[in-house]
Amino acid sequence: MRRRIIAVLSVLAIALAGYSGFLNMENRRLKHQLAYASSMREAPMKVAEGKETETVAVVEEAKPEARERGGRFEEFENLTREKISERRREARAAQLARSLEAFEDPELRMDMIERQMQRLDRGYADLFKQLNLPPEELDALKTLMAELTLLRMEGGLRASAASDEERKAIRDDYSNQIVLLSGDINGLLGKEDAKKLTQYKNTLEYRGEVENFERSLSYTDTPLNDRQTEGLIKAFAKVDKDFEYTIDIKDNRGRGRGYNDIQLTKEVVDTYYQEREIYDAILLEQASKMLNEAQLASLAAQQVSERERDYRQAQQALENPRPTDGRGGFNWGGFGGFQGGGRGGPGGGGRGR
Repeated sequence: MRRRIIAVLSVLAIALAGYSGFLNMENRRLKHQLAYASSMREAPMKVAEGKETETVAVVEEAKPEARERGGRFEEFENLTREKISERRREARAAQLARSLEAFEDPELRMDMIERQMQRLDRGYADLFKQLNLPPEELDALKTLMAELTLLRMEGGLRASAASDEERKAIRDDYSNQIVLLSGDINGLLGKEDAKKLTQYKNTLEYRGEVENFERSLSYTDTPLNDRQTEGLIKAFAKVDKDFEYTIDIKDNRGRGRGYNDIQLTKEVVDTYYQEREIYDAILLEQASKMLNEAQLASLAAQQVSERERDYRQAQQALENPRPTDGRGGFNWGGFGGFQGGGRGGPGGGGRGR
């Protein structure tokens, strides 16, 4: 029994000696790792100090270069209003020249015609459906209509770039071309369909606005039918044609500095919105001939909402004047009309004459 205890103690002693050796080796290994990590931390610091010194030296050397570069931009610091205006005139002239070159390039002109035809598909879809032309005749009609639009655009651009003496001759020339092209369109359609096209074109600017109102009722219990839609379009067109504002500011930018722009004052704004309320009442009276009570109430509510929103914008313009580049200062385009500037829409204004 005693020998067995001695044997066990001997085994434990050997095990403890082994474990002690293992701890001693681990301790040395950890010390070595700590020393290595410490040396690695010091090395980057030395490198960083060296880099910082070099960076400072580079910055010091770059200062003269920066001053030299600033000198190359001194011309912008010395620009006067006259020089700025001259540069803008030159830029506009260059842009105009590029636009006119595009009209003369056959491929670019064909691209413009195709884009116009795509727009016609969107704006005249209902009319094209009514005309029910064969595909080749419909394609010919859209091509002629697109070319007619380009003629008007090109004539306007060329007249704006011409001298006073040349302008009248240019306008006369393009007017003659437009008359001839319009004759081709009427010849293609025939008398009755040509009349439909003219009527549709005269109400085109109101159709998008009426469609917006139509969509607002499409999910209600009282959607518009086709007869009501066409009647409402004609009502907008009639009121817009007949009504005359003292001062029409619906497309105004509010600075009185741009083309056909009006300088806003409190009197101008108040007068316009008093008259616009009258305009809306006349429009409601016309609309009552084809809308039911619920539809008329929706139109009246939309008029009030549009009118109040636009009036707030006009008041903000009076209270917070902003700098302008001479073309006006309002990105949203105006204070009147449907969707912030449309003509004759719900809450919209008529054309001042």
